[in-house]
Amino acid sequence: MNQFRFNIFAATVIAGAGLAFLTLPASAQSVTKTCSTQYQAAKEAGTLKGQKWPDFLSACSAKLKTDDGAAAAAPAEKTPAKKTAKDTATKPAKTTQTAPSTTSGGMSAKAVTKECSTQYQAAKTAGTLNGQKWPQFLSACSDSLKSDNSDATVPDEPAPTKAATTKTTKTQVAKAQTSADGKPLSPAQVAFRARISECGDQWQQAKASNKTRGLTWPQYWSACNTRLKSE
Repeated sequence: MNQFRFNIFAATVIAGAGLAFLTLPASAQSVTKTCSTQYQAAKEAGTLKGQKWPDFLSACSAKLKTDDGAAAAAPAEKTPAKKTAKDTATKPAKTTQTAPSTTSGGMSAKAVTKECSTQYQAAKTAGTLNGQKWPQFLSACSDSLKSDNSDATVPDEPAPTKAATTKTTKTQVAKAQTSADGKPLSPAQVAFRARISECGDQWQQAKASNKTRGLTWPQYWSACNTRLKSE
């Protein structure tokens, strides 16, 4: 009889819970359903420890709400943003500019060879080669011209020169390639003097014919010097 009453009571509770379940919102229904499943499992396993369904449901609901609240409070793991095409684009490779065919002294390779050839012939005429052959002379001459920075400043304006009436002698050639104290000039110094002389002659001719185009000597020298070093 007692068992019959218990069954009726349990059926009534379950039926009432079922009706309550149908009237609960979706989230509450989920809680009740979960707790019902857990209740049946605990009942079959004999772990209810005398707990009735209402008590079990109350404790189970509170626990689920607490767990859900903790889950909601936990910050969502940030998903790394996708790299844009701008981020993943590779940096453009550095372009290497082709160096012009000039030496560090500013003279082109052609001008260096031409100047060294002129100096070689002058030294040969003056007898000052001291046994040097052309390859050796060219090597030393080229090195001197490459390290030349003698025209970093503007030279003084050359004075007008008188027209030569006699042929240049060996002594004059040798003298032209020595400094005031008699020491030999380097190939770079010889070339520098030659450019001053040539540009000076052209400047005096331009002045005489009023064809300087309004240029001053420093301006004329700069243009003339650059042109001679590239020829």
